[in-house]
Amino acid sequence: MRHNLKVETIPLELEPNAPSIVESYRNFAPPSNFRHDVETLLRFVPQKYLVGLKTIVLTNRAGLTGNKRKQKVWSRNRKVRLADSLGSYSRAAKNSPGTVWLYVDNIVKAESSWWRWAPLLRYMMPAEVLYHEIGHHIHAVHRPIHQGRENVAQDWGRKLWRGFLREHYWYLSPFLYVAARVASPIVKRLKRNERSA
Repeated sequence: MRHNLKVETIPLELEPNAPSIVESYRNFAPPSNFRHDVETLLRFVPQKYLVGLKTIVLTNRAGLTGNKRKQKVWSRNRKVRLADSLGSYSRAAKNSPGTVWLYVDNIVKAESSWWRWAPLLRYMMPAEVLYHEIGHHIHAVHRPIHQGRENVAQDWGRKLWRGFLREHYWYLSPFLYVAARVASPIVKRLKRNERSA
């Protein structure tokens, strides 16, 4: 027996051509502000990049059909089960529109529980997943280039995140600039150590 949970939220005013957000959960209650956060993140994506993307589905593992739960997708030269991923993108086909799927239970598990209470941090994981999947859409529909799909989606995800920070948290720009300058050498050192290990 399927139990879908409807979450009543007041939707933000999105652009008329923005993708619709559909919630389809089974035996799962998402964080109370998750949909609102996704709507906020969407408002800062340039509209030209959302053309052809019709739906953002917020769901959980149990909300997937049996076939979807078993389905495997390629991610960085290896196959992973769709049910274990944080999100996915389905390119538009003859009988289905372009869709981004966010697996909210997996996203919530991947973030620290206290992040939901911090104004900037609560956007980090949803933004990373949403913007990465929108990056796949941009690569497939608007800016096809011949590089690794995951790398291109990751680059677009970073660009969209920087745009969100610049516009939504404009007053934090000086602090974020200094933090990025301090963190950059540390991140580079960690990546070098990973490669040499």
